[in-house]
Amino acid sequence: MPLPKFTIWTILSILLSIFLGGIFIFSGYTKLYPIEPFEYTFVDLGIATWDTAPFVARLLIGLEFCCGALLIINFRLRRLTLPLVAGLLVVFCIYLTGILLTKGNNGNCGCFGEYLTMTPLAAIAKNIGMLLLCGLIYAMTVPMKDRYMRFLAGALCIAGLALPFILNVVNLDDARNMQPQAVNYKVPLDLLYTSANPTNIPPAIELRRGKHIIAYLSLTCPHCRIAAQKIHVLHKENPAIPFYLVLNGKKELYEPYLRDYGLTDIPHQLFLGPDEFIKMAGATLPQILWVNNSIVEKKGNYFQLTRSAVEAWMAQP
Repeated sequence: MPLPKFTIWTILSILLSIFLGGIFIFSGYTKLYPIEPFEYTFVDLGIATWDTAPFVARLLIGLEFCCGALLIINFRLRRLTLPLVAGLLVVFCIYLTGILLTKGNNGNCGCFGEYLTMTPLAAIAKNIGMLLLCGLIYAMTVPMKDRYMRFLAGALCIAGLALPFILNVVNLDDARNMQPQAVNYKVPLDLLYTSANPTNIPPAIELRRGKHIIAYLSLTCPHCRIAAQKIHVLHKENPAIPFYLVLNGKKELYEPYLRDYGLTDIPHQLFLGPDEFIKMAGATLPQILWVNNSIVEKKGNYFQLTRSAVEAWMAQP
């Protein structure tokens, strides 16, 4: 096969393909840090368990890396790469449409992880734009010899699939063995009921009696958002877990926060006043307290908050 003539359209096709590949690689990389919200998505959808979600998440990120690499080197665009990329984008659009129909145009779709917030509708528009770009590249591209490119493409795909596991290592043993800190002190829950701030509405349930998982979260803390997502998934799996959310932040952020992270059906309150909030939660957030009759028996963050550990604690007398 003779070498193709590099017209302006051929050069434009190559540049657009590199640009599209860069978007895929950037999208995959932004999901890696932090990767937990992306993992929780697969548990929430029922596609994976808590143990398999870390692998599913990294494999999908690896697939994005592979698509990006194949686009950048312009490997078999018409026969392989563009159909693969378009198929992946269609799957993403179907998923986002389902989210849009069931949960509305709220929250962050996760297309660019926590780095760039994007609603489901905006993400669908982005993916449609990328599909149109695929069609444009397909129309302008010229088949090229790829005898030696096959080895490069294969090596890049292997590297792309392995890279998420190398950059963000899965360590299930540490996750299973990670336990909340065992403590034994009385938390001043009376502040929730007798706060000096008149705008604080007392809880509708009695938290000073019985067992409760009380999560103290800031509406602007990025780590608290990850905790909120995990609490949502755990509550969905087992609504009997006695979660209670004490949220601190601006009033205008309160309702969108509950809606975006699916927390509206979990008992909660907006607690204003940093001094009283810190007296209960401490200075480090998120703070999740395992409370039994006002005594904090365990505390930690979202890493230690596992369904098996919580259910075992609840079953104890």
